[in-house]
This record gives sequence, structure tokens and C-alpha cells, in this order.
Amino acid sequence: PQEGPKAKQPAVREAKEVAPPKEQQPGAAPSPATVGEEQREQKKALTRTAPAERGGGLLPAWRFVVEPSFEYDNFTGQNVTISGFTIFEAILIGRVAVEKVKRDIFIPAMTFRLGLANSEINVRIPYLFRQDKIIAPRSGGATNDLVEKNFNDSGLGDIEAYYYYHLIKEGKWRPWVPDVILRVGGHFPTGKDPYSLNRQYDSDFGTTLATEFPTGTGHWGTSFGATFIKSIDPAVVFLNVAYFWNLPRNVGVSGSPPQDFGTVNLGNSFEYSFGLVLALQERLSVNISYNQRFVSRTTSNGVPLTDSGLNAISVKFGGTYVFSPRYTVDLVVGIGLNDDAPRASVLVRMPITF
Repeated sequence: PQEGPKAKQPAVREAKEVAPPKEQQPGAAPSPATVGEEQREQKKALTRTAPAERGGGLLPAWRFVVEPSFEYDNFTGQNVTISGFTIFEAILIGRVAVEKVKRDIFIPAMTFRLGLANSEINVRIPYLFRQDKIIAPRSGGATNDLVEKNFNDSGLGDIEAYYYYHLIKEGKWRPWVPDVILRVGGHFPTGKDPYSLNRQYDSDFGTTLATEFPTGTGHWGTSFGATFIKSIDPAVVFLNVAYFWNLPRNVGVSGSPPQDFGTVNLGNSFEYSFGLVLALQERLSVNISYNQRFVSRTTSNGVPLTDSGLNAISVKFGGTYVFSPRYTVDLVVGIGLNDDAPRASVLVRMPITF
């Protein structure tokens, strides 16, 4: 056997060459770089539990998610119009002044999401329950002779379908480059349209009122938009922009009693939102966003309808908790900042991953 320090050096070099990296050895502490990378992946995983509209990422290829949800929206207005029908929560056809209307909308829905190669398909099927409480002076009576009436209706809403494509990966060319996700899709007029509603004369209010509510727009619609996502430790910031275009429709005479609506062209809209998602720990994240939607005025036979435009502004606060890789709960509370937006809204989602 060889002796001396020089004889031991080849054995030392050989051991260093065959030994696995320190972070791969059982029981070895991970390096700071590995810990940082794992934390970033955990934060991105948390944002994937939320839909891409709020800044979340897309599903991995062939991952399937069934997402039951429940939404509640509350509207309260003074001196609003109630006769006619509602598109995007605005009264467009017919109007009668009232003192106060309180509107509650409940929307249970099922959303199905399928991950594909660098893309995702999203289909949402909503069902609407709506209740209106109207408080107004009795027709021909004193101003302090108020009448209170409740109206209820429900039905299938407009089904929505979207395709998302992950165009640019974060940091592809420069460190500041965000994820860019494109979106295209639309909604189908599967809900009860606002033109064929039954109406009857109400002697208390002295006008003809609809005895049922619309659950859809009655128009085919399409939209396209983009989401920009950037990781900024310890948060993820996002920006969404989208444009919604509704196809015009020749309604003609409809309803009972019949009314001539002519050719109706719903107002198109532009929407944007921005905010951040903050991972508090490996299972819990919170988010906040600012949302604004501009809706142009609706036209009937080319004539713009008065007070049919919208500028809805709201702030939303939410949280996501991951029970397991398969089950997640997402809660969002919205506060309206003007009369066109819901005064308050609550959304609960429960994505189940397969």
C-alpha cells in the first residue's frame, strides 16, 4: 500500500466526483437557491387555484377541474327604472320612476376547466335566482302612500366558453418580462331573453310591469383579452384587459302583451382589472384587485337609449386555501364604488382537480 498525503489525494478526488450534490443527499439541508426556487413554485401553485381572469395561471396539460361556485350580488338604488328588461344590471327598455328597488341575485354555477398543451378550455354554466323588492308611491295616491311588492324568478343563464393560450413565459427574454395569457371566447343565448317576458298592468304602480325576469342577454356575444402576470417576491401582480362585443338582433314584436323592440344592438364593453396575490404560507394566499367596466349605450333601431350606458367600479378582496392538491376553496368579497356596480357581492368557488 502507498503511504503519505500524496497517495490519498486520488481517492479523495474520486469520492468528490461520484458523490451526489449536497442538496440531493438524504438528510442534507437544501441550499438557499433551492429553497428560494421552491418558494417561488409554491407561490405560483397558489395562484393557479384561481381562474386566469384574476391573475391565476393555466392548468397543466390534461389536468381537469370541476369547479362548483356560488355568487351573491346585492343592488339597492333610489329613483331607478324598473319597467323593461335588464342587460348587465342596467335597465334598457321601458322605464318608470320608483322610490327604491332592492335587488338580490343568487348565481350557483358549474365551471369545467381542461388543461391542454400550453393552453386551457373553460366552460361555465350558471343558474340565476333573482328577487326584487320595489317600494314606490301608489298610483294616484299621496306621496307618503307607499306600496311594497316582491317579484321572484329563476332560470338557466347564458353559458360561457373560453380558450386561454399561454403566449409568453415569464422572464423569456428579459427578467422583467411577465407571463402573457391570451383569452378568446363568448357567451351563448341559453338564458331567458328579455324580449319575450310576460307583462301585465299593475294598478298600484299604474304601469305595465314584467311578471318574470330575464336570465340572459338574448344575444350572441364574443370577447377577447389578455392577462399579464409577474412574480415579485413575496407576491404575484397581475393586469387583465378584455373587450366584449355583442351581436345585434332584430327582435321585432315580442312579449305578452306584444311590444315592438325593433333591431336592438347591445352596448359593447371594455373591462380592466389589476391587483396582487400574496402567498402567506404554503396553503394560504390572499388577493386584492380593482375592477372597472365601461359599457356603451344600447341602441334600438339605431337610436341610443337614455341611461343605458354603464361605468361599474368595484374593489375585491379574496383568499384561497389549499386543503390538498385536489381540493381548494376560494372566497372573494366585492364592494361597489358607484351605483352601476353591485353594492356588495360574495363569490365562493371550490375547485376539485382530477
